[in-house]
Amino acid sequence: MTAAIGVDIGGTKIAFALVDQEGQVLAEHRLPTLADEGAEAVFDRVAQGVRHLLDQSDGQVAGVGIGTPGHLNPYTGVVHGATNLGWREVHLLDGVRQRLDLPVWVQKDTNAGALGEMFFGAARGCQDFVYLAVGTGLGGGAVVDGELVLGARYTAMEIGHMPFNPTGRLCRCGMRGCPEMYVSGNGLLAGVHEHLPGYPDSLLADIPDLDTTRILDAVQADDPLALAVIHEAVEWLVGVMVCCMDILNPALFVVGGGLGHAASDWFVQGAQQAFYRRVTPDIHQHIQVVASQVANSAVGPACLVWYGLR
Repeated sequence: MTAAIGVDIGGTKIAFALVDQEGQVLAEHRLPTLADEGAEAVFDRVAQGVRHLLDQSDGQVAGVGIGTPGHLNPYTGVVHGATNLGWREVHLLDGVRQRLDLPVWVQKDTNAGALGEMFFGAARGCQDFVYLAVGTGLGGGAVVDGELVLGARYTAMEIGHMPFNPTGRLCRCGMRGCPEMYVSGNGLLAGVHEHLPGYPDSLLADIPDLDTTRILDAVQADDPLALAVIHEAVEWLVGVMVCCMDILNPALFVVGGGLGHAASDWFVQGAQQAFYRRVTPDIHQHIQVVASQVANSAVGPACLVWYGLR
């Protein structure tokens, strides 16, 4: 049976998956990214991981798909900027092709994630949908009429950096009031620090190494500060959804990402209820909000192969 290899390059790890045409993960592998060693060293580790899965394959491997954060031209394969990797003008596609005797496709990680949902996940059979990746940051991908929406400079669906409030929180992109600073891991942490003076008795008040896990635990314990922050995050996510709905007219919103999975009760069910309150019934009765069904982050990149070979 023909398979594809997916590679998800993250800030701390590189995830690999050997995926067949039915979406079954036949083998997995992980390596540290170690981006501070330079792009060439990362390319070496990508090739190393791919060869490891090739050794485990019983059949033909049609190609390799790579998802990466940052601003990427999927045709030239040049990453023009990826903050988490410290990359600027990095020739990812050429670098990997020089090391492997296989066809290679590259794409922004959230676009790859959208393809994973279209081929094997919650958007299977859907031609028009929006994928929302709620993680450390906030990203997105969109499919219209069965095709990825890329944009003129391949930066479409940068939903985390739409400055809704020019006096809002300062974002790492340099703008203020970006959704990422409210609905993401970084956003939840920023929300706790901003609102803490109003909740001196919160369970989160005296935690020195606060992280999103502790915030979600406090949400489960009905802590007022944690609840205020998660409600705020949901409202910002819904604002993004309403914008996407008005522009793209999707049939479906798929919510994924590490935080999206961990707090799906809020970012799926909660967002759906809030979304329905902000749009008219003739619109929302045709739109679903569902949780991602693709758990392995390398499955989406593997789908770049099937998408490229159509």
